[in-house]
Amino acid sequence: MENRAPFLDIAERIRWHRATTGMNQTDYAKRAGIKRSQLSNWETGHQRISIDGARALRKTYGLSLDFIYEGIADTLPMTLRNAWLDKPSVS
Repeated sequence: MENRAPFLDIAERIRWHRATTGMNQTDYAKRAGIKRSQLSNWETGHQRISIDGARALRKTYGLSLDFIYEGIADTLPMTLRNAWLDKPSVS
């Protein structure tokens, strides 16, 4: 059985970032040059984001690969880093 936890952690970070932009899935995906259905799969954890997809988010939104894949916020732009660190924890 496949371990889904890493996919869900990545999904949470992508969903969180999109929410901070105030964009819907269609606009967020279009701006990054990806398909909305692909973004939806990443946000639900049904698929792990590809390296090409992660690079598109890095180029468009400044998200680091460390943040997308590992949750390391130190490499994010300061405003995003602070927003991530200040977000409420989900228990």
